[in-house]
Amino acid sequence: MPRYKWAHFVALLIATVRISCGPDTAIAQATNADPEVHIVEPITTEETMPNEPGDWDLRLSGSYMRQGVGGFGSLPRTQLFFGMATRWGGEVEVPMAFAKDTANHYGVGDVSATVKYLVRKPSARTIGLVLGVETAFPSGSAGRGLGEGVFEVSPFLAAVRTYRWVVLQGNFGYSVVHKTQITDASNKIFYNGAAAFPLERINTDLLLEINGTHSSNAGQVAFSPGLKYNLTPDRCLAIAFPIGLNSQTPRLGVVLQFQVALRSAAREDGNTK
Repeated sequence: MPRYKWAHFVALLIATVRISCGPDTAIAQATNADPEVHIVEPITTEETMPNEPGDWDLRLSGSYMRQGVGGFGSLPRTQLFFGMATRWGGEVEVPMAFAKDTANHYGVGDVSATVKYLVRKPSARTIGLVLGVETAFPSGSAGRGLGEGVFEVSPFLAAVRTYRWVVLQGNFGYSVVHKTQITDASNKIFYNGAAAFPLERINTDLLLEINGTHSSNAGQVAFSPGLKYNLTPDRCLAIAFPIGLNSQTPRLGVVLQFQVALRSAAREDGNTK
């Protein structure tokens, strides 16, 4: 992406933060008249909101990306989301990765952990803001195509805005890497965005997502249309089809997900009343 576009994006991001933290917004947040907002979690984009204390969610995913004559992905990719304290949430991810080129490889990929802090809670009239940092560990073999071969720290800013017919969210951050194996990985800027359109009559959400990175070596960007079907309030199935938008990005892929709420503090409190 050209530098002037990055400058415009950063300026827009800063302006958004300033507006959302202005006095009018603070007054609006101080009132308790706003109803509880419903946020649709994306498929290929990191979910914005941290879990509430006592809430535990499990997500199992499978993915396959086509690259040249080979492919790579994960099966399963296990993610555990949990609330640690008021406004604080965590996530642990353990992927089982595979890569197919001249040979087939399968094993543990790069394990990661994320911590998020809710700066501003979203409401019907305000933007929700979250600060977070993700740390990835070089547990996967870069030589076998199962990992990046780096220790990586990625601070980011995420935002979410809800409307009656669409939920908008995304994040923007910078990854700093320390190489532990021979690899082409380098520091990079990353950006992700998602628009979710709830179709309440059929318990389904339509999602359109964009995911990209930019580094000194190359950049990748993919567009992912997808669907999420809500089996129950605590369980959902999702499918997305990432489509590469430049030559460095895998041309086509598929992502399948199943998510279940292992424990909900709010639901248990409601049952005890």
